[in-house]
Amino acid sequence: MTSGTILCVDDDPTVLSALRALLGRLGTGYAVEIAEAADEALEIEAELREQGREIAVVISDFIMPGMRGDEFLVQLHEISPKTIKIMLTGQSAFDGVKRAINHANLYRFLEKPFDNDDLLLTVKSACVAYEYERELQRQNDQLKSLNAELEQMLGRLHNQQEELARSEARATIGTLVASVSHELGTPIGNSLIAADMLLENVVQIQNDLALSTLKREDLDLFVQSVHEGGGILQKNLQRAADLLLNFKQVAADQASEQRRTFDLAEVVREIIATLAPSLRGKPHQVAMHIADGILMDSHPGALGQVVINLVNNAYVHAFEGRTDGVLMITAESDGKEVTLCVADNGVGMSPETLENLMQPFFTTKMGKGGTGLGMSIVENLVSKSLGGTMEVHSQLGEGTRLVLKMPCILP
Repeated sequence: MTSGTILCVDDDPTVLSALRALLGRLGTGYAVEIAEAADEALEIEAELREQGREIAVVISDFIMPGMRGDEFLVQLHEISPKTIKIMLTGQSAFDGVKRAINHANLYRFLEKPFDNDDLLLTVKSACVAYEYERELQRQNDQLKSLNAELEQMLGRLHNQQEELARSEARATIGTLVASVSHELGTPIGNSLIAADMLLENVVQIQNDLALSTLKREDLDLFVQSVHEGGGILQKNLQRAADLLLNFKQVAADQASEQRRTFDLAEVVREIIATLAPSLRGKPHQVAMHIADGILMDSHPGALGQVVINLVNNAYVHAFEGRTDGVLMITAESDGKEVTLCVADNGVGMSPETLENLMQPFFTTKMGKGGTGLGMSIVENLVSKSLGGTMEVHSQLGEGTRLVLKMPCILP
């Protein structure tokens, strides 16, 4: 368990000595502080807070000189609501106990003289509940951070919506956002379900403790549910974080025309990973064989747009009527020039289609959603933004092969 502090408050030094001795048997690594009055306990809490430490569990007597135990716990709850609160009382029913339950979120009350094993079990379960709350808060903070980061990216992308609508060269970024947002729905949804389940279990065990009906098997089930729920949260949040990591650089490159030095394999790999959610339901596959270490000083956003267009074109045109499409992306470099090859095993093109392929508004899908601008834009990006050339080789029934030659360092 994470180290923390257990605070014992009682005006009877004998009880405090007994509590200190008992809590030393827990083996939780928690420090034990004692106070003989509520005022002293609040001073200890303030000192710990200044040190950046928090009281994990407080055990307070009910009848004490000065401030009563219920008043103390209510005041402590306003300062430190996450602290797990246990009350000791010499009688089974007090209005103050009810007040503490209602206003201080009392975890449980124990009658004096308390049973040592019962006290240890209660404190141990309280420590588990405290650690669970800390872990749940950490997971929730991580989830909020991921959501905030995605919202910021989406906000930046939405600010460019009008510009993207006027340029098909950047229009695919909307597809990327929708694809990533849809893909994030599963891990985030699973995380929220797990968090709700854990919160329900906490409420149940708090009720059992308040009513003194907690059984050891209930505690075992609670600990198991915390372990399983935490695992679900961690797995799904990590999945969301990995997806965002792949998306961030692609989105940044697509949203700008910034020139930078980049590794060709890394950029193409990020683009394929970002496209993967939207392609997953189709029977075809994209294979990449590009060695790491091919460096380019150019426009990764333009290169990404080229790859996105070529992948989408293959899925729409080359693999029409097929279920075994394979798109192979390879590259090599001589240090001055990069040769990027995108080849498919699709239906190929007729001589007429091949001759008119680069003409604006030429499309074989007229009336079916095709604009005829895709390959024209690709050629323009390759020549003007990347300073290269493109060749297309294709025959009907034998697939298509596009060869892009680009300088490693853009003039």
